[in-house]
Amino acid sequence: MKKSYKFILAGVVFVCVVGYLFFTSFRSESVYYLEVSEVKQNPEKYNAKGMRVTGEVMPEDLSKDFKKQYLAFTIKDIKGSEDTMNVVYNGIIPDTFKVGIHVIVEGKYDTENHIFKAASVLTKCPSKYEADVEQK
Repeated sequence: MKKSYKFILAGVVFVCVVGYLFFTSFRSESVYYLEVSEVKQNPEKYNAKGMRVTGEVMPEDLSKDFKKQYLAFTIKDIKGSEDTMNVVYNGIIPDTFKVGIHVIVEGKYDTENHIFKAASVLTKCPSKYEADVEQK
């Protein structure tokens, strides 16, 4: 075999190995953004790897304890469904967390107690940080 063919073959093998590692790492680490209604319909489908759920914070059952870093609240489906889900979170509570804001919670759904146990809570930035759009 010529020397140039060996380099081309080695390059092709290298690109294939890197591509394989790239795609398999994304597949194993991917977390889906779900609506509350999707989780309520079939939590076992998404619970194996954990999930991210988006919703709007409701005023019902809101409980905060900054000293114990405990937060319990209810979120409702953003896309019009009336489905709600109770969420429990132990960790640093975001400063922008309040009733009516959209949040993304990441964790697992406890099917026995019907509670989402969040490992993290992300809040949408308030509109005061967004640029005003001029209308023409």
